[in-house]
Amino acid sequence: MQKQIYLARDKGFIKVGKVGPRTIAGSDDPIQQCYVYYADLRHEMDQWLKQSVRLDPPGPNQGGEDEANYALAWFDHYLVTGSTDVLDHCQNLKLALSGWVDRECFHGYEPVAEAHHGPEPFLLFLPRYIGLVPDDQEAVSLLLDAAEHIGNWVDSIPDWYDYNRDVFHSFFIGTQEVREDGKNSYELAEHFRFIHLALAAYKVSTDQRYLDWSIRYGRKRAARILSWPEIPLLWDLDGNALSPTQVNQLGLHSLANSHHHHSGNRLGGIENLLASGAVYALGDLYLLSGDPIFQQATRKIVEPLIPTLVDPYNDPGAAVISYYRITFQDSSFDPLIETQIGKFPDSPPDQLALIFPERRKIRGLGVGKRADMALWGEWSEDGSVIPIQEPSTATLSLAYELTDDPVYAMRAFKSAVTRLSIARRVLRGGREHADMGGAICSVAAGHGRNWGTGAVTGCYGKLLLGLSLDQGQLNSVIEIRQSSGGKLIPPQLLSLVQLKFCRQYRIVFYNGSNIDLSFAWRLVNPSSNWEEVNLSVGEIIICSNQ
Repeated sequence: MQKQIYLARDKGFIKVGKVGPRTIAGSDDPIQQCYVYYADLRHEMDQWLKQSVRLDPPGPNQGGEDEANYALAWFDHYLVTGSTDVLDHCQNLKLALSGWVDRECFHGYEPVAEAHHGPEPFLLFLPRYIGLVPDDQEAVSLLLDAAEHIGNWVDSIPDWYDYNRDVFHSFFIGTQEVREDGKNSYELAEHFRFIHLALAAYKVSTDQRYLDWSIRYGRKRAARILSWPEIPLLWDLDGNALSPTQVNQLGLHSLANSHHHHSGNRLGGIENLLASGAVYALGDLYLLSGDPIFQQATRKIVEPLIPTLVDPYNDPGAAVISYYRITFQDSSFDPLIETQIGKFPDSPPDQLALIFPERRKIRGLGVGKRADMALWGEWSEDGSVIPIQEPSTATLSLAYELTDDPVYAMRAFKSAVTRLSIARRVLRGGREHADMGGAICSVAAGHGRNWGTGAVTGCYGKLLLGLSLDQGQLNSVIEIRQSSGGKLIPPQLLSLVQLKFCRQYRIVFYNGSNIDLSFAWRLVNPSSNWEEVNLSVGEIIICSNQ
């Protein structure tokens, strides 16, 4: 009888698989090419960190607002490489954030804030950091001191949440002021950010009130999403959707994030939800509660995004499609996804060009757009540039997930390292405003509408380790141990991880060095056993339980 292993975030046991036939990669094998681009990306990430430590001082907020979020791509890098330099830098960013909270906040949160920027210092960076350093009590306290206001749990602070209607009182909510005036009394996608904050607090504290509140509010938001034929830009506090005409009549363009949407973009409401990570919040709630309403709402968000897979800038859309498939174990969209994959260019561009038009404006429909974002083109030696057709790295990772074709993984790594290397040559780091569209961090981990998905984060940790979000922290499908004992991917090793349906997995290992390589791997679970592997030069093996 085969031993069984429980996999985190899956509701069953995974049977230990067998090692498939061993092969030697040729010079034109896409696995070998994939390793070359991955190794280059790993080097570029190291160089960017060194460059940033030298050149990117604290921004105007001196550690607060979205400053630390510029470091999101380095969490992938740390989990891949075990680089202590990453950990040191993230600890410094945490200290800067703590200093900002001491100077600028009241009771752990801004006294006057709105639902977009108010929770931002405690989302994305901080939960990921705590996932790496769970014993850092200062970081945990920063998170909990902010989260304890969500459900009106601190007597001396104005109430944020209306339990009678299950809505927030306003878009403007802080620890000293809640603006209950008409122009701010609407329910927005940004209020999903408080679900993220509450779930991150639950993960580190196991305090039941955070989970109970999150499920309660999440069910209401899911029901409201399902109540209307199209997902609106925003709702009133009675749960009624506002049409674009009403947004115009009431002058609510700022609340509706109209400046982030091209005129006529029917995905505007969905884009707003993606920009606040709503799909990941709904997925967390589904895994924690099992309530099917969370899958139903997520499906409604995801389905219209499938035609955007041919859009080179759809990074957050492709990421949530992949997340939906695995989290909800739903393959029903696969034929539609495969149709889009069939429309991809046959090969990647020979050379990329980074483009910043003179006029800043939203260009194109769909999701993943920002007026100041970096644009990409395909360069010709006559000096002409045509718009890029190559899919985003998140889309290419999804294509590999479905097809098992390593060409898509190779193209993802090629695109990621090319974009990062160009960005490092000409752009500033972005620490002063991580949400901006024209910095190195914007290329690596996406701008402020992408919820952490960019050219690097769309493929790096996802392909190598199977990284996914879990209540704000990053989870790996596998972990790898060097022969010397360190838990990191040896630089000579390429791993390509696919988590399949019905608790199945498929992992490709390749030795890209010129000497034999020994390592061990296991599924991420304390009860799983380490599997020792020896690879000769250029050797490929596939481990699978399919």
